Amino acid sequence: MSRVNVAVAVEDEAQGSIYEVAAACRALGLYHTATLAAVGVLTGSMEANELIKLFGVPGVLAVEVESEFISEIIGTAWRRRLN
Repeated sequence: MSRVNVAVAVEDEAQGSIYEVAAACRALGLYHTATLAAVGVLTGSMEANELIKLFGVPGVLAVEVESEFISEIIGTAWRRRLN
């Protein structure tokens, strides 16, 4: 399986219980690395084929997966600039 980095957006109504939302996500396999309570976002990583489970957690609004494509484009552009 493949682990992916994710950002989990928490609904406005659930931001008061963001730590409980984080605990529920961890119970489903999220390796939780940070809670950005001020903006209602959790960050971490999870197996790609397990991501759908996060949408079953009350309070989860969206799950965004980090894109390798973007970082490759930026890295390529940066290397060209250095040469």
